[in-house]
Amino acid sequence: MKIRKTLCVVLALAMMATVCLAEETGSGAADRTNAATAGEAGAAEAEAMDNGSPDSQGLETADGTGLVHVEEMGLELSESRVTYPAVTGLGEELNRAVNEKILSDCGIPDYLARMSQLLSGGSLQVTWMGGVVGDVFSCAVRADGDIQDSRPESRWTWSSIDLRNGEEIRAEALFQKNEVPREALEALLEEKIAPELSAHLMNSALSPLPEGFWFNETGIIFLYPFDQLSTLSDQAGAVHLSWSEIQPWLNLEEGGLADRLGARKMLRLEGDAGIREMTESGGLPGIPARLGENLEPLTDRWKLLMDPDVYSDGESGRMFALEGAVFRDVFLLTDFLSEDWSESRVQGIRADRGNFRGLCIGETQRPEWQRELGEPETTIPVDVEKAELLRMTEIMEAFPGTCDYYPFGAYRLRLYSDAEGKLVSIVLTE
Repeated sequence: MKIRKTLCVVLALAMMATVCLAEETGSGAADRTNAATAGEAGAAEAEAMDNGSPDSQGLETADGTGLVHVEEMGLELSESRVTYPAVTGLGEELNRAVNEKILSDCGIPDYLARMSQLLSGGSLQVTWMGGVVGDVFSCAVRADGDIQDSRPESRWTWSSIDLRNGEEIRAEALFQKNEVPREALEALLEEKIAPELSAHLMNSALSPLPEGFWFNETGIIFLYPFDQLSTLSDQAGAVHLSWSEIQPWLNLEEGGLADRLGARKMLRLEGDAGIREMTESGGLPGIPARLGENLEPLTDRWKLLMDPDVYSDGESGRMFALEGAVFRDVFLLTDFLSEDWSESRVQGIRADRGNFRGLCIGETQRPEWQRELGEPETTIPVDVEKAELLRMTEIMEAFPGTCDYYPFGAYRLRLYSDAEGKLVSIVLTE
């Protein structure tokens, strides 16, 4: 009887998920789901949690009293777990439209229903990433496990929504002529990105460009079918392209989608306020990691791309490269006190690619950031030997390079440039 009762509740949740989100916003929806499931089903648990993705990016609520938020809704049953986002603060009608579309686009009712079929065996894990960027909600949902049958699969679904009206946002709105420059982007993927990724992928066909995508603060992430692009950890793959990498094809007109997503703010270096705020936050935009954070949950979620490397900056440390698309050419830095890193914290975040508050790696020149940030607190030379210790010889195209130190709040920003003055790496440290 107990299993039958649980099954009925899960099936009801799958059919009524849209209604539950439409009737309530904020924590009330999570509380009602939690009470109904925990009280009636025993084995099921629903909860609202912080996904760790950017959620409130300055879009005000309908009544002007705060910011629009994204909450994580979740249901756990036996060995399976389904989580998905819900937007709050838009007003009843728009909340309903947006959340119904998220559920529909991302196949959440189907995943909830599938959980009920796995009570006697099997597992389904559904996670999401994304949030509010400007006045747009964008997310990706990945399902891993027994999605249809007992054969393990990994699959993406996605949703991007205009929070002004609840309408779908398509990728072509980002580009000039309102069309995706497929040939140009595929050439970029094959020439510059495939060589560095292919050794770390099980399936590694970056072309043709997939249909799936989502946006974050720093660019667009393309979501691939498993049989086209997949990681060594057996998960469907994705590739992040920063605004600076696709700038030649972006429509950067004021009021356009790229502008609304904040692309111009990430591409243009204007004053020190944005960089100061970024550094004081202890993180880099679009990178879901913070200084002081425990490393193990990050490696559990995002998986190691390769074994940690060892670097030296006075003291030995470790560099961790993760599989997540947003971590391409981004490294988490920790101590090297022992072989075990389960107790290690993130002591530094290094980016060799991307655009962060106007600091565009591979483009911004040293005189430009010194003009906006002022003279650095300290500057040190980086010769070949120093670059080797830092594991930077591949990105330093000409020697000697330099490193400018800027302290903001409790943290320090290091800007590395080569002999030509070009920015080659950003390191945020404690």
